[in-house]
Amino acid sequence: MFIKANDPRIRYTGRWNVTEESAASSANGNYMEFAFRGDTAVVAMDVSKCQNPPPHLFISVDNGARVEVPADAFVRVSTEPGEHTVKVIMKSSVESQTRWCEPIEAMVRITALEADAFTDLPEDNRKIIEFLGDSITEGISIDNDGRYVYWKDNRDMVYFDDSTAGYAWLTAEALDMRPIIVGYGCLGSTHGGAGGVPKAADAYPFYSDQCPVKDFSADYIVINYGTNDRMADMDILRNEYTNLLKVIREYNPKAQLISVSPFCGRLAEELEEIVNAYNTANNDTVFFINAGGWISPEPLHPTREGNRIVSRNLSAILKKQFSL
Repeated sequence: MFIKANDPRIRYTGRWNVTEESAASSANGNYMEFAFRGDTAVVAMDVSKCQNPPPHLFISVDNGARVEVPADAFVRVSTEPGEHTVKVIMKSSVESQTRWCEPIEAMVRITALEADAFTDLPEDNRKIIEFLGDSITEGISIDNDGRYVYWKDNRDMVYFDDSTAGYAWLTAEALDMRPIIVGYGCLGSTHGGAGGVPKAADAYPFYSDQCPVKDFSADYIVINYGTNDRMADMDILRNEYTNLLKVIREYNPKAQLISVSPFCGRLAEELEEIVNAYNTANNDTVFFINAGGWISPEPLHPTREGNRIVSRNLSAILKKQFSL
């Protein structure tokens, strides 16, 4: 039995552009789920535009251990006969590869599934929390702590990166929410990021260049820009960050917005001032969190333990503030 990527029995979480041809994503931490009957399922993908190394996936069957595999034309899942659920997570990709304008190199494009039979997934009615940020939000260099020095160019090794070990994924788990993770390396409110991604306000309404997001459904939106804006002129930062808040609010009139200062300790006072001024001028309730001092400013990309610390602090504040 074959089904296309837009079949309603497939559930997508995160920013997936689902069409007749494929379900495509360039944001690490997005995932898809399906249920099948039998002992084998195959996930077909279009990898014709991928460069080496291609994006890496985590495959989990029946909520079991995650197995890391590179995106390929066919990924086969074999297990015992019976009824099963499968989760395919976009674990990591090379941030310097093209991620915005065609031909997009760092993108997962799922085209079809094959199995003996497909069944319905159990419903997932959890609240949705969206995380907007840079390479830290998407889990870049989490394992780049000196253990893998035998690789020549570790900035291009997707093995170091893990969206499921980043603070965003961990915080969503701690709050029992579905995550939408939109993190792109080097991105800020004042300038674009790696892979051709435009600055945050310009990128927010789109999956990729000239491809608008179809659905904005987050209940909570965590905004963690500033690490790559720390050298910006303050007037420019004020204007761009204020505009970013306006754009996010335009597409999410009912969501609770949460602004989190950089974990390196920079710009906390400046961003709090900007958020307070925005709230006053727009009668809004953006909640500001000063994350300075939670972890050491070095390394700039927190390790796994650093991300766990950030998640514990962030989730504790959100639980208390919003009675979660």
